[in-house]
Amino acid sequence: MSKENALSFLEKAANDPNLKNQVKQADKTDELVKIAESEGYSFAPEDVRQVIPTLKAQTGFFGDLVEAVLELFGPTHDDYPATGVQPFSGDPPTR
Repeated sequence: MSKENALSFLEKAANDPNLKNQVKQADKTDELVKIAESEGYSFAPEDVRQVIPTLKAQTGFFGDLVEAVLELFGPTHDDYPATGVQPFSGDPPTR
């Protein structure tokens, strides 16, 4: 039931500009859950993670709200290449 609550809340947020802005401004998953609770929805951050595949499939419907939620629940941003090699920083030692 909680996954359905999460999806229902995000559908409501997609259609309500004020609520959409609140979700987009959330910096932590707990903030998103608190916003949802203030609107009468009850779910855990894990429930949102479980509905992310559904959100990705409906990007046309959810638009930029999906991007905000995916950023909130996705891995942290870094500038490392996909190969896993860290970028070089600094100068080599002189001998």
